[in-house]
Amino acid sequence: MIINRQSFPRSPMQEMLAALARSVCGPPRFRTAAQEFVRYRIEGARRIVIFPAVAKDLLALTGCQGLAVAICLTFAAADARAADAALTPSAPSADACLPIDMPDRDSLFSAPKKVFAHYFNRFPLSLDNKEASVDYYATEYLNPEGERGKWRAEGGFLRSRPFPVPVGPNSEYVIENLKREIRLALSRGITGFTFDILALGDIQPGSYLPNMLKAASEVDPRFQIVLMPDMASLGPNTDNLITIIKTLYDQPGLLHFSDGRLVIAPFLSESVSPEAWGALKSQLAQDELKIAFVPTFLNQKYIAKYKAVSDGFGTFGTPLPREGATIKTGALAAHAEGKLFMAGISGQGYRPKEYRYWEAQGSLAYRNSWLGAIGGGADWIQLTTWNDFSESTQVLPYTDRSGSSGTGYFNLTGFYASWFLTGKAPSITHDVLYYFYRRQSLGATAPKAGQQVKNAVFWPFGRDIIEVLGFLKTPGTLEISIGDKNYTKEVDAGIQSFSVPLGAGTPHFSLLRDNHTVISFEGTTPIVGESDLPGGYADLTYWSGSASSGGTCFTDAIRW
Repeated sequence: MIINRQSFPRSPMQEMLAALARSVCGPPRFRTAAQEFVRYRIEGARRIVIFPAVAKDLLALTGCQGLAVAICLTFAAADARAADAALTPSAPSADACLPIDMPDRDSLFSAPKKVFAHYFNRFPLSLDNKEASVDYYATEYLNPEGERGKWRAEGGFLRSRPFPVPVGPNSEYVIENLKREIRLALSRGITGFTFDILALGDIQPGSYLPNMLKAASEVDPRFQIVLMPDMASLGPNTDNLITIIKTLYDQPGLLHFSDGRLVIAPFLSESVSPEAWGALKSQLAQDELKIAFVPTFLNQKYIAKYKAVSDGFGTFGTPLPREGATIKTGALAAHAEGKLFMAGISGQGYRPKEYRYWEAQGSLAYRNSWLGAIGGGADWIQLTTWNDFSESTQVLPYTDRSGSSGTGYFNLTGFYASWFLTGKAPSITHDVLYYFYRRQSLGATAPKAGQQVKNAVFWPFGRDIIEVLGFLKTPGTLEISIGDKNYTKEVDAGIQSFSVPLGAGTPHFSLLRDNHTVISFEGTTPIVGESDLPGGYADLTYWSGSASSGGTCFTDAIRW
């Protein structure tokens, strides 16, 4: 979970050390050493590491300067231990990166509406229980030469990965990591997962789905799993679904309607005819297995065609700004047929494996989709996705080999999920800024891949922008600095977006009020020039992070 360092009380000795550290840790290189240590420790490491960027400076220090750094590091370690002690799996999600007070779990689960996130089981927090620098994500998926060069032309299979987790006992790490994911989801108002079933092996004992059900039961049994057989993978034959439903029907933790019907929400349901789905329901009914059929479509134009066999409808979100209007129309159409509606919502979309990109315009597509679902009265939300890193649609916090931050969509989820579940827009408790931008423009070339980046834009509305999104208690001035350019915008209180042209350099974001700086911070990802792509390969991921007037977000580092 995300830690606000300032929320942990300090002992008198710690306060004395803090004062001494502040007095002697002034030079940026010393302060950087302490901050880098804290960041690495909080992200999950269990040993002290001095980063190469500051190792030379530290080795050269003597006397009082050396003592200063030692104090900084000691104090940082004490803070980290305090954070570990204070945070338990049942602790509230309050932190500086959220501009609101999140509802407690009882309020989330008692709401008549539901927020699910699509769980793609091939991308867990850890694939092999190894240190992040040598695990499968680092050596195979993010490496252009990984998997024997299979994805060399694409620059690697993925551009992002989950935040690293500590290595755990081999007998426990799978379940423990799933529990971490569930706690993260709950902290942002997600009340369950729609679980993508790619093969019959996924439901066997000790495999993906049984492990998820076990983890959910240990974190909070109210966190429910919706079965989502993947018809793109399983194929249009419904025989496999008969096996899946018969095997799992009575499993605790799966979503059932109040009348006992098991909810089934197949992905790409339009690949099977309405008649075949009707036959499936009839066959199951003969065995006294009643289901609630909620087909999930790539396009909601199928609602009318499938209404006779359906109990509700779901869509798989498209990360485009116009999607909000589409979602609202779909919800109204489903309700006109007397059916529930599960709105698919995506933050961004980029597939390195296929060289395809959807322009989300920073946070705009995500915000518009939430507003469409709220305005249309959708019954359920499906965030598409929680963790499909191959399509860059993940809400789960993400990073890469350079340590870039990807927490913006995750944190925004807390605000909009609270609004959706409670029926009321949450009150902003303190100022928070979020940023969203790519590390390159659409005009950049990728020489090693022989690709022109702009050719990847699936929908021809690509925009090169840097966005800062403010949740503000009172009016103020938003400021973005990039290179030698500085942009400002006077804004009112509330949710305020400010976008400027993408440029080379590392963006700096500020909130000013009455000639005083309230928030000031840099993004974690440098933006490169059009002829300077790192490694020669394209990366169209939106990287994102936040800062707050309510405390330090540790550059959005995750403490497991």
